[in-house]
Amino acid sequence: MEINGVIIMKTVYDLEKKLLSITEIQEYFKIDSYLMLVELIGALVAEGVLFEVKSSKSNGMRPSLYNKYRVKPQEEVSASLEEDINYSFPIEFNREFYLNNLKKYEGDKNHIDRLSDYFRNYKGELSRPMSINERSFQIWGKEKFLKDGNGQSILRNLGLSLKALNIYTTPEPFVYFSCNKEKNQKVLIIENKDTWYTMRKLMLEGQREFLGERLDTIIYGNGKSIEKSLEEYEYTVEAYLLEPILVLYWGDIDYEGISIYERLKRRHSKMLNIELFINAYATMLKLAKGKKLQQYKEKQNKNIDKVFLVEITPYDEKIVELMELGLYIPQEIVNYSVLREDVKHV
Repeated sequence: MEINGVIIMKTVYDLEKKLLSITEIQEYFKIDSYLMLVELIGALVAEGVLFEVKSSKSNGMRPSLYNKYRVKPQEEVSASLEEDINYSFPIEFNREFYLNNLKKYEGDKNHIDRLSDYFRNYKGELSRPMSINERSFQIWGKEKFLKDGNGQSILRNLGLSLKALNIYTTPEPFVYFSCNKEKNQKVLIIENKDTWYTMRKLMLEGQREFLGERLDTIIYGNGKSIEKSLEEYEYTVEAYLLEPILVLYWGDIDYEGISIYERLKRRHSKMLNIELFINAYATMLKLAKGKKLQQYKEKQNKNIDKVFLVEITPYDEKIVELMELGLYIPQEIVNYSVLREDVKHV
């Protein structure tokens, strides 16, 4: 049950009493606001869980409540919930999960009722695609309900997918900077923001060549975000970037940075020619020599493939040695001074 945006997980049946005073209800649910107490009791009465004991008289407040409420026997509530599931669910909803988890249904009921109403009365809206937040607001009046996990959990319980709601995803559009708008571009994806801004600054100053590679466009990867962003690549970039001749990747030397590259390669190599910016990694290793390096975060997923290490040969053994020691090299070790080429800018 949800009251004023607050999800109430408790149930009056845990009190194991047939008769409850409003004080007992308020203390059990730990409700400070009287108006929230009114809404809670009103919702429980509407659901048929509580019944007003009119002989207990009104508490004299506005809005008023009766001083006592009778609790409907749980067997009757269970039967009522089962009947509700069997006869009120639209044909598209799977009933099995909630018939076997009535307490869970009781907690999700308000949200399921809104979804049921949508399928019964506004199903035609599903013929038009919407973003996940737009559809979420249209159905529940909450734009983030489907993204926060609870909404998608309810869909799964009902045997529905996001596809059933005709939803399209909206990955974060990536940020890129181009020196020119010619076709056949050489593009570099940069994992971290500071390095991207440094290279952009140098490009604005007229530099085109970096660590032996002449680049046309740099894309800010923003860590893992680039993985989803590339799924919408053709809808995000301008026409001159649709068919780059090469897409280089450069990130931290740690499990996370390596995993990002391997996933990009696995998922998008049919669309883009993706390779490592090997000169940048070689420079990182050279600059790290003799320096005291930091330990990488313990929570990093260490399950990497061999893709990165094969491509980074002959530097693979040194990288493996570093990571086995629990060390990493941040991309930022290659700073403005290192990246700035003392060549004639064109």
